[in-house]
Amino acid sequence: MTATANATTTTTDSGPLFLGLDLSTQQLKGMLINKESVVEQEINILFDDEFPAYQTQNGRHVSGDRVTAPVLMWVEAIDLLMAKLRQTGQAGRIRGISGAAQQHGSVYWRPEGVQAIGALDATVALADQLVAAGAFALEDSPIWEDSSTRKQCEALETLAGGPAHLAQITGSVAYERFTGTQIAKIKETQPEVWQTVSRISLVSSFIASVLAGRIAPVDAGDASGTNIYDMQRGTWAPALCDAIDPTLIDRLGAEVVMADHCVGSLATYFVQRHGFHPECSVVAFTGDNLSAYSGFESLFAASASTQAPAIVSLGTSDTVLFPLERYPYAGDASLIPASHLGGHVLQHPTERGRYIAMLCYKNGSLARDWVRRTSFGAQGSWDEYTKAALDACPMALHSIGFYYLQMEILPRAKGIHRFEVNQEEEEKEFQSVDKFRQGSDACAIIESQVLAMRADYSHKSDAPLSAVAITGGASRNPALLKIIADVLNVRVFAVCAQNGAGDEHGADVQNPAMPAYGGAVRALQHWRTTSDGSSSDASAAAASGYMLQQVCSPDAQAHVLYSESLHNYERLRDQVSKGSKE
Repeated sequence: MTATANATTTTTDSGPLFLGLDLSTQQLKGMLINKESVVEQEINILFDDEFPAYQTQNGRHVSGDRVTAPVLMWVEAIDLLMAKLRQTGQAGRIRGISGAAQQHGSVYWRPEGVQAIGALDATVALADQLVAAGAFALEDSPIWEDSSTRKQCEALETLAGGPAHLAQITGSVAYERFTGTQIAKIKETQPEVWQTVSRISLVSSFIASVLAGRIAPVDAGDASGTNIYDMQRGTWAPALCDAIDPTLIDRLGAEVVMADHCVGSLATYFVQRHGFHPECSVVAFTGDNLSAYSGFESLFAASASTQAPAIVSLGTSDTVLFPLERYPYAGDASLIPASHLGGHVLQHPTERGRYIAMLCYKNGSLARDWVRRTSFGAQGSWDEYTKAALDACPMALHSIGFYYLQMEILPRAKGIHRFEVNQEEEEKEFQSVDKFRQGSDACAIIESQVLAMRADYSHKSDAPLSAVAITGGASRNPALLKIIADVLNVRVFAVCAQNGAGDEHGADVQNPAMPAYGGAVRALQHWRTTSDGSSSDASAAAASGYMLQQVCSPDAQAHVLYSESLHNYERLRDQVSKGSKE
């Protein structure tokens, strides 16, 4: 059993608790917070370790471009996590549950499954009942890593009138992993399966459905990652859905809700079998990135006095979530430049009139580690790397590099490309070079990665950013922090845990499970709005077990230099991208 209870308990009463869940690719995470937002316990269920019978690798099955995950494995994980909570004695205190799941995946219910979750027997394991009922039309669900739907993507873009028109409707050009094309492929290639499908859930609404004992509506945030949701109207896009199947909207459920909507009470199965409180509410689940964003927003509102932060997650891939106060694709779609269509525009999970730009860069920490090893040797330290980067920055006015070890997403390009101004020539134009004469790769790769974030954000919005919260494995690197602050001209914050004992700084930088935390906070907020005599939002948020600590401020002069280099950076990036396609 790989379940951890990394609890930070700061209260000893028996007050209400709120559970946030995050069903990611490799595990199901659970986080309990109390009514002061303090984290009391965390539990992780690792799929490969707990359920070897499903023979998954990192939580999924891979067959070429086709990537799926067993639905019943997720069902078993939910039941196991609830059993672990029962064993801790905390289940009866839980008054609300919400959470998140990996985006884009889909679950296909047969009519027998819809009926079964509404009539569960607390004396029989959840998975056994759903197997007996033949609940699912597909035993394995397509997930976000699947890239087998290129044909369906092309058909969807053609139907919409081209990539720009599809992005104008749905927030994104067609992507293989998005739910709409996955549904279209299943109907086209498995018609016998399609005929048995009664309802379709996203992975997020699937969890809410199991917990509530009824098919829960899809939330608007996760719907915006399907390529078939009309972002400006806030409904499924009829023309796109009908082209896949005239009954598709009925199978998805016409109602689309915000992620703070209560979808019902917890099913009696969990109350009777695992000892949960009979008045426990289930609040809508959303996508993992969106739930994480809502969790960060709650921390900013509590401790930074700054609204609408950007979130930068530095990992194997770098993911950036930028706030948008208006929809960037309104107006004439034919006037949207192709370079502005990268990334995704998603619905804010709880505020209908707000949006989030999600930008994903495949070459993140592994590319930075490649530079460390090639520059300083296999045993070279990150301290050496950081010193070299800090000594060289800013260098983008005269030296720019692109480090695409894998085929990049934004832009579509591959290879190592360095450009440098030839100071000996009168024109001082950038020229391709094998090695920098000025500066270092250690600095150039970070500058290149962060300049990409700034350029791609500018294609979605011209509003200045107020702050950035940084998370992920590389979030403590001083060079990364400084260059992010200087390029984006923002204060940079890290997520910390308040130390009960208290040290010199009073906080430890951490990388908490923010999708689960965001879900727990939404469950708590729903309870506050429906419970008499509850503490105010302000006082409860201020007592949060997490806090934001400012770790870097921008240097005005460096920001000016980066701004002056942005034009050349974008021009060279376009050049590299075009060269990769030839």
